Amino acid sequence: MAVVTAPARTLAERVSLRKSMVSYRLAELREGIWTRPDNLLREFDGAVADQCMFFVSQYKDSAELVAQLWDLPAWAAEAHRLCTALEKADTLVDGFMATAEVLRHLLLDPYLPSELLPADWPGTELRERYAEFIKTYAERLRDYGES
Repeated sequence: MAVVTAPARTLAERVSLRKSMVSYRLAELREGIWTRPDNLLREFDGAVADQCMFFVSQYKDSAELVAQLWDLPAWAAEAHRLCTALEKADTLVDGFMATAEVLRHLLLDPYLPSELLPADWPGTELRERYAEFIKTYAERLRDYGES
């Protein structure tokens, strides 16, 4: 758990901290209190470390807390849609758009421990399909550039 303890900050500093916390896959429990399971190894950069105090905490029902913090059904539905979009991307433009959407969506994957994810979590499937797609898409781009 990270608790923002910095004194009054500019809007730019607050926005920067919010972006950093999301990139570290933390979720905001309430304003100034960010949390996530302790399954990712990381060191927080100076801007985050300087503005927050960090605690190890426990919650009686982890699954309930995860459901409150992350909209896993919506993330999974979008991941399934993107898997389909990758399959249907038959033009360079469609491929570019699908690639951008997949990368943006993967940045929002909470990377939760498997015991806190639904059994049919599509995160790995989306990454694998994207990796396969990008190989053939790179070839198509190369071919297009050579023609």
